Amino acid sequence: MPVLSSFGTRYPFHPFPTGWFAVGFADDLAPGDVRPLKYFDSDLVLFRTQGGTAVVIDAHCPHLGAHLGYDSKVVGETIICPFHAWRFDTGGRCVGVPFAKVVPPRARVRTWPVAERGGMIFIWHDLDGAPPQWELPVWDERRKRPGAGFRKMHDDFGAAHPQDVFENGVDFAHFPGVHSTGKAISDGAIITDGPRFYSPVRILPMDYEGPVSPEIGSTVESEVWGGGLSRVESRTPHAPGVMTIYYVSVTPVYAGLSHYYVHQLFLIDDDCTMSDEAIDRFTSLAAEHGEKEQWSDGNIWPHKKNVAEPMLSSADGPILKYREWYKQFHPRVEQPIAAE
Repeated sequence: MPVLSSFGTRYPFHPFPTGWFAVGFADDLAPGDVRPLKYFDSDLVLFRTQGGTAVVIDAHCPHLGAHLGYDSKVVGETIICPFHAWRFDTGGRCVGVPFAKVVPPRARVRTWPVAERGGMIFIWHDLDGAPPQWELPVWDERRKRPGAGFRKMHDDFGAAHPQDVFENGVDFAHFPGVHSTGKAISDGAIITDGPRFYSPVRILPMDYEGPVSPEIGSTVESEVWGGGLSRVESRTPHAPGVMTIYYVSVTPVYAGLSHYYVHQLFLIDDDCTMSDEAIDRFTSLAAEHGEKEQWSDGNIWPHKKNVAEPMLSSADGPILKYREWYKQFHPRVEQPIAAE
């Protein structure tokens, strides 16, 4: 049994870091849809207005406490409480009370900052309630292959902390050990720029012992954005002109559970020489393989022990540099949080 920290987890830092975290997939939320959520030990509601705006609010109506995620309705740009039909706009303000001449001026629900990127819906989390410290980039995905890839939310990977999950991007030795690839090596300089950590990796063919050059092997370029999102671009010589993209977000539900969101998609270069049939074959196989591979890491995280001072070898990547960078997203608090 691992020794628990003051936060009731196996990690010596707070289970709820700062950053943007996924709470759903954009294509799964149509205008008018309402979803109850629980993240960061908070009851929340996700809905999409008739105009297409995704909104996340605290779950309970300030009137008499009804949960707005069950049996409520979206009308226009507002959500209507199922209990007494109080109506709240996208800013959380109550804008209508049936039969009342005056709306209580303090009647509102908390709203959470929302961003949609890479086919995923993100909310901003800061333990102290501070507003977003940065915006997520808008990545150019106009060359996205329609219908290719997969998306999935895992709730079967335990309480892996986001820092632990994203560390895989700089854990070079885990690529052959876990994913049965060739040797993984650095492919350029690590870049740390505020909330962004960029790490390029080259994966050499299995049993390759020759000189390293830009023409040899596959490339994996990973960037972690804040405490909750990793975006990975990869290319392989088996599919020239095709880039595989992974978005991965790890969102704490409470101290004892995290949801692991993954979205795979493909971008096709304008000068790609592959035929449509060849592209479809590659993306289909890559999606099938990619979905299965999620368990390769996911089966390890629930049983890991946190090693604050790891015994690293020359085969390992810049793990300590990554950990030092990630510290900025840990709330500086001392109070414990119980793991349910």
